[in-house]
Amino acid sequence: MNNNLFFGLILLSFNYNCAEVNSQDMAQNTTAVDSVYVGPTYFSDDLVREDSLYTAIIRIDKQNDKEHVLSIQMNLKKNGYFVSPTESGAFTGKFTIVLTEPQHLQTNGAIIETPLSKVDENEGFVKLVRENTYYKQSLKVLTNQNFEVSGHIQFTIEPRCTLEKIPFILSYVDGKLSLKMDGC
Repeated sequence: MNNNLFFGLILLSFNYNCAEVNSQDMAQNTTAVDSVYVGPTYFSDDLVREDSLYTAIIRIDKQNDKEHVLSIQMNLKKNGYFVSPTESGAFTGKFTIVLTEPQHLQTNGAIIETPLSKVDENEGFVKLVRENTYYKQSLKVLTNQNFEVSGHIQFTIEPRCTLEKIPFILSYVDGKLSLKMDGC
């Protein structure tokens, strides 16, 4: 009896370990259509934009009744890079978040960058983002009425030197702010 129980537990343990799927492997096995991510994400309300030089994951989280945080995860590929939003110089391709209707929703404070970008002496002493980086932007809801605000994330991705715009819509319905892809 004890031998059967012992072998049963070993078999169960073996089956459990074989059935586990690494989320990294699952993310690599998904497909993209029209550069909109169609595979599973960690959260069902994430917006994901796939590109050959980056993957952008955007989400919104509630802090309290009127404050939310827009979180952006930028995963760089194939030596891709862009100018940091913390760069003090005037660059047209600097990473920015643009919202179209400030009467309903406004940014609250500066964009928080983690890890902080470093000055690249080879590129003219400019703060460049060359590693996977997280951004957080606090947002303040200014009304109790339902609304939709369009916005986008904009940056120039190098070395391709193209201006990227990732459009989204922030929708406020019955006190809940949600995020959806613009045009989907």
